[in-house]
Amino acid sequence: MHAPEILPSVLACDLARLADEVAPLAGVTRTLHFDVMDGRYVDNISFGQPVLGALRAAWPGDLDVHLMIVDPSRYADEFVAGGATSVAFHPEVEDDPAALVARLRAAGVRVGVGLRPEHPLERVADLLPHVDTLLLMTVNPGFAGQAFLTEVLPKIGEAHALRRSAGLTFRIQVDGGVTAATVVDAAAAGADWFVAGTSVFAAEDRAGAAEDLRARAAAAMRAD
Repeated sequence: MHAPEILPSVLACDLARLADEVAPLAGVTRTLHFDVMDGRYVDNISFGQPVLGALRAAWPGDLDVHLMIVDPSRYADEFVAGGATSVAFHPEVEDDPAALVARLRAAGVRVGVGLRPEHPLERVADLLPHVDTLLLMTVNPGFAGQAFLTEVLPKIGEAHALRRSAGLTFRIQVDGGVTAATVVDAAAAGADWFVAGTSVFAAEDRAGAAEDLRARAAAAMRAD
């Protein structure tokens, strides 16, 4: 459906050297992933709009913002103004998810809805015709460096089957625990966007690590 893309997650980089950390990836990947955590929707706190602004100044490509926060409609516009090119949120903490999807679309950004590992696809089924991305958490949200939860693989396959049968075009994005092994499993199940943090930023050759993940995903992707 979509060509595979690796989205390096800046949650795993050295923020004191943000520009230097992401610079080697500019010729390899189009999009960086930016996790926003508020200490309420998840236990951890990450970073907000000022750091996004610094990243925007250092990165020529797209910025994919994942709002792991309560009341996402309160802050979504600020992240768009700060340079986000796509914004995903979790609809269970939003009073009117459809209205927020429409508002973000009107602002000119791609829109995604996220699902925690324990949440079924049915929770967002009515939104899928209207979004660009379905973000499936493949770890329990809140912390970097966790292992990929293989129990999410059937949900990836279910989303792929729904996308195909309904003639929809949303990307299936997996977020968490993406490695050289798990990217193959996720791609074979039907995913096409892969958020990778530690497996990219912990590598000595970050560009090479990102390209290796992309190549592995491309080889494993479903043809149907």
